[in-house]
Amino acid sequence: MTEPGDAVVPMTGSDAVETRQAATAARAELARRTAELARLEQEACADLEKRRAQLEAEFAKRRGELEAAARPLREQLERLTEVMWTVDLYLGRDETLRLIREGEPAPADTSITLRQRVLVMAEESLVMMGRKTTGMTAENIPEFVDWLLADPANLDRVLPEPKGVVVLIPTKVKTRSGNAFEDAFRDAGNQQSWWLLRNGERLYLLTVDPELRIHDRVLPRRTEFSEVFDRHLFGFGRPLGEPVRPGSDEWLKLEKVADARRRHYMRVLMVLQGIIDRTPVWHPLPEGGASFLRLADQDAGKIVLVQDGDDSLQLTDGRETFREYQRRLNAQLRPGMRVIGNWHARDFQELYVKGDRWSRGFHPRLHPGNLYERPKADVPHLIEGRRDGGLVIRFKRTEKIEKRNVPVPDDPGYVWPIAYVEPTQRASCVIMTDDTWVLPYDLVTVPELEHYLNSRDNRSDYFLSMVPTIQAALAAKRAEAEQEAPFRDLIARNLIMAGADPEQAPALVDELVHWWKVANLWARPLNGEPEHEAKAASQIIAEYKALAARPDTEDIEAIIAAGCAVPGAIAVAQDKQGRWKAFAPSTPAHDAGVFLDVVPIRRDGTLGAPEREKIITRRSATSLHVAWSGPEWSTWSFGANRNHYLTQAERTQLVDEIRQVDSGRTICVTERFDPAAPGTRILVAYSWASGTPADAPIIPDDDPLSSYRHDSVETAVRAIVKDATGVRLVDARGESAPGFSAYTSRSRWGSTPWWPDDAHRYADVRPRLVWADEDVLDEIKAYRDRCAEAYALQRKQRDERAAAAYRYSRPLEDIIRARQEQAAHDRFVEDFGANAEDLWPAHLASLNLSAPIHSRDLWGIIAAALEHGHDVVGRTLADLAELAWQHQNQAGGGVAHPQPRRRRRVRGHHRPRTRRRRTA
Repeated sequence: MTEPGDAVVPMTGSDAVETRQAATAARAELARRTAELARLEQEACADLEKRRAQLEAEFAKRRGELEAAARPLREQLERLTEVMWTVDLYLGRDETLRLIREGEPAPADTSITLRQRVLVMAEESLVMMGRKTTGMTAENIPEFVDWLLADPANLDRVLPEPKGVVVLIPTKVKTRSGNAFEDAFRDAGNQQSWWLLRNGERLYLLTVDPELRIHDRVLPRRTEFSEVFDRHLFGFGRPLGEPVRPGSDEWLKLEKVADARRRHYMRVLMVLQGIIDRTPVWHPLPEGGASFLRLADQDAGKIVLVQDGDDSLQLTDGRETFREYQRRLNAQLRPGMRVIGNWHARDFQELYVKGDRWSRGFHPRLHPGNLYERPKADVPHLIEGRRDGGLVIRFKRTEKIEKRNVPVPDDPGYVWPIAYVEPTQRASCVIMTDDTWVLPYDLVTVPELEHYLNSRDNRSDYFLSMVPTIQAALAAKRAEAEQEAPFRDLIARNLIMAGADPEQAPALVDELVHWWKVANLWARPLNGEPEHEAKAASQIIAEYKALAARPDTEDIEAIIAAGCAVPGAIAVAQDKQGRWKAFAPSTPAHDAGVFLDVVPIRRDGTLGAPEREKIITRRSATSLHVAWSGPEWSTWSFGANRNHYLTQAERTQLVDEIRQVDSGRTICVTERFDPAAPGTRILVAYSWASGTPADAPIIPDDDPLSSYRHDSVETAVRAIVKDATGVRLVDARGESAPGFSAYTSRSRWGSTPWWPDDAHRYADVRPRLVWADEDVLDEIKAYRDRCAEAYALQRKQRDERAAAAYRYSRPLEDIIRARQEQAAHDRFVEDFGANAEDLWPAHLASLNLSAPIHSRDLWGIIAAALEHGHDVVGRTLADLAELAWQHQNQAGGGVAHPQPRRRRRVRGHHRPRTRRRRTA
């Protein structure tokens, strides 16, 4: 077998020129054959692709015809299946009915009550069982039944009607085992409905087909079916307010949704009607029987539907949610108070920082770092101080710790290299006021906690996790009240002697003892210290007498009206001496929530002279009898340390002092304050060094003051010290000032060295403006505008030169490309012959020619020449490259391709810290 070229060009050793000509002709012929085969291959592929598309279209058409023919049959089959399933629900095919308690049935004329709200066994049992209960799942149904039957109050809580039904599910909490299949299986069981049926003393537990899923309500809400046509619930995309046209596709979709809901609720009633018709559960029945499906029986009172789960019909008690209640009270925590918490809560555990192969893990709230223990849960802990912006509690450690070189007992001179010993110091834990696992033990009351335990409207996964802590707080408070019983009895007798109603004395004692513990600096029980109890008793009796001396209701209303008329008033209250006062935030308020203006209110409704910028202590605030308050009152920072905050007069004095530090013209003064380190305040004065901004040299820059090379703005940094001797400025060692354009502000001056008060707060502490010379700021703004105009003109000229360079470089690129292709074509003619032009386009594409000079370099050479005023016409590229090289060596740089300008950082601000390395 011979190759295609062998027969065309026999190698006989003839003249080399003739051999090459023959090889060239043969090569051209082979290239033509290859191109022809490629063309035929493309045509074949196109023909096959066309046939495939035709077959797919035919297949889609036939499939559509079959689908259209099968759709009515499938829909009819689905309807029949649904009908059979509904009938099976009525017949009780897949249900189980178990009698869990015998007894006498209710009379025949007793109404059968159906409750709308679906209850949760975990919530009911967790709230009402002992504090050792940690929750339940579908596996704990027997325990729930035992709890239900243990006390008649438990049953009356779940189903109070003598004849009726309520639906329960085990829990709403999702399983988190880490195994997705196991979680799905357990969640399905936890969502299954269990129907509790009651007839007098008889109790039944019913389960139905799991496919009948009931989540929140057994009966529809009053507005449920009308809400179906709110297209925002279902995402049909029509603008709100535009009517849905009856008969349209959208109308039909909405109608199907409404029909599905109606059928669901009808099936629930079918299950209950099947219970009436098939079983003696609710026997004896009234004369003529009873039916859940007849409206006449509801009108006659045989069937009663309780809409206890319809939000549109429920009137709330107006009280805040448990989370709001907890957040409000936690904001009032201070050293000296006690807290109780769940230190095994998920939120607390998730703060743990896991270690790696080089370091061990640690919990940032616990000290020391190698601590494995947690504070004892469900036990009150005393707040003993502040740290890291939070509050510190301490607890005794029970685990032994590893210690080196421990002396051996009874053997002087010898030590154990490593031994486990009892720790000598207590451990500590930091809590924050927004922690979800902490309750303020001294601020909560027994009635409030009992309210939230009994309120089904406050149930959530988060609330359930706090139930053991709430129950522990209740148990601790009741135990503390028992310890204080002798003291409380003494207080009750004294109150009665002071004129209190004997029947109201116990509740009054609870209220006053709670007040005294909160008002006292260190909260502790009253159980055995005579001096401590005598002081508490005298203060409590005095507080009661102050309460009894309040004016009549009509006078109080007039006083409250007068106090509310004070501008910005957030509270109207009466102090222990019976004096009425209005409280309003001081203005201007650089530190919010600290200073109050106190306005006395006379009995005739007139106002006295206000006391400006007062800090109300925690004890004084708790001793007030607040008759009216706004939302700010509950979050106010009572008891703030006066040495940590400045009055307006003190701030003005310090500003005047720091303005005298520099000889320049002061622009503004800023103040930096970190609430986590309230003992430190930094004051920074910015001044224009010399002259005026109008005389400053123009620097082409969009913001010349952001450059660290600009030395027109000088800074003076001082720390503020406030103590018993007064307030003064001292050197701020280690503190630096942000650059003048450190922050992007929405003010009319642009970027400033302060952070605006109305801006979004970030984690870091940013300076705030305390004084400014607006005339100088206006001059600086004008100077910035002039520099920005010069910069814009410079950019424009540079862009024009760049465009001119492009006008030269782009034609040159075309010329270079044409010469490249011409050289390649000459080579092609040599290789394929002059008669092979039909092969040239494919050959050119296969070469992948690259330019000998990059377009960016070509532009740069021309731009450099134009930049320095050289005429590029008539010069070679070699001459232009030599000129560019000479100018680059002279100037130390070259012409760069135009790029977006990057802002330079201000020296000393936002610069990342680097670790120093020791050098030899």
